[in-house]
Amino acid sequence: MITQTLRDEIEAGSLLPGTVLKQEELAERFGVSRQPVRHALERLRESGLLEKRPDRSLAVTGLRANDVRELCQIRISLEVTALQLSAPNLTASALRKARRINEDLYEEDDPGILAELDRDFHAVLYGASGNARLLAMIESLRGEAKRAYALQPKGSRPRTAFFDEHSQILDALSTQDIKTACDILATHIGVTAGTLIPIDQPDKT
Repeated sequence: MITQTLRDEIEAGSLLPGTVLKQEELAERFGVSRQPVRHALERLRESGLLEKRPDRSLAVTGLRANDVRELCQIRISLEVTALQLSAPNLTASALRKARRINEDLYEEDDPGILAELDRDFHAVLYGASGNARLLAMIESLRGEAKRAYALQPKGSRPRTAFFDEHSQILDALSTQDIKTACDILATHIGVTAGTLIPIDQPDKT
């Protein structure tokens, strides 16, 4: 429970990059001894969400520029492939469902629900691909970018761009212009990765 709660808070942006997590404070918060807290922090460190600082404390990590580039490249490759496979099989009903999800996404205040709506939107677009393994890989990688949703509040320019890019993809799909839809999707993923995911640490060379 401790591990998942802290993971959710990091991914939602409640715990920002650089935040130091202290065992004694967490033990008091969760009403446990330091041992389960120590184990939870170690699991988060192993997963890359925490890093050890020179003073041996553990702090929330930010995504480095190189991490973002790699994630972006892989996501574009996989998600464009999924859309290419799925698009010829998408029904008018599926596109209407995606539009309704996108409208809800535009109005949502909670970053956690926003993440779920975005996942649902893309799941509709890729759902007719017929490749379950590909979809599982996409879902796993999308989880690494959850912190992005806390940085696009309702009414902000990033949220509007997010909504507009989704709408453009749907417009292209509605006319069976799959190439344009895939091009917009690639740009959409690149913009999201490049401007919304926190990059507060230099590359490691």
